Amino acid sequence: MKNALRKALRGARRALSAAEHRRRSMLAAHAVARLPMFAAGKRVALYLPHDRETDTSALLVAARRRRIKIFVPVVVDRRRRLLHFYPLVGKLRRGAFGIAVPRRMLRPIAPRWLDLIVVPLVGVDGKGRRLGMGWGFYDRALSFRRYMRLKMGPHLVGLAFDLQRTRESFAEPWDLRLDSVATESGLQRMTINDEETS
Repeated sequence: MKNALRKALRGARRALSAAEHRRRSMLAAHAVARLPMFAAGKRVALYLPHDRETDTSALLVAARRRRIKIFVPVVVDRRRRLLHFYPLVGKLRRGAFGIAVPRRMLRPIAPRWLDLIVVPLVGVDGKGRRLGMGWGFYDRALSFRRYMRLKMGPHLVGLAFDLQRTRESFAEPWDLRLDSVATESGLQRMTINDEETS
């Protein structure tokens, strides 16, 4: 069921014209840029898009203007599904899955010390549960959030298009739950009932 849903949502995303993809990406980026964590001196992780994901280039420009410390996710071990966050410096090269990564790898930061992580997604349900590509890299890297009773660590915002919202039930216990979702319609903050966190 998850694979069929992924295929449908990725197909809808790919069907957007280049102009419409660009327009919707800009609107979604503006919603993220209004978050209080997207500010000078903050540590923000931004993905470098592939597979027609919502474009983050406007956020990269805004982050540099605001003197935000930018980090990018890098797959460091495909077999063990390990994802680390490295400073975005210098030129880029192709990494795992053809995703751009820094050519020069400086010391990574543990994700719990980031202020904001902009997360790519294939789909998202009404409770902010994320449907990814199925590899589990983000679920594993951010698994510490499932065991924290107090609100700590980075704010997780999913960057997507409205067409990636779904009412279908796909969530499993390990699926990442987002704090907010930014699309061309604006920012939606997610609320979590206490009974759902136990």
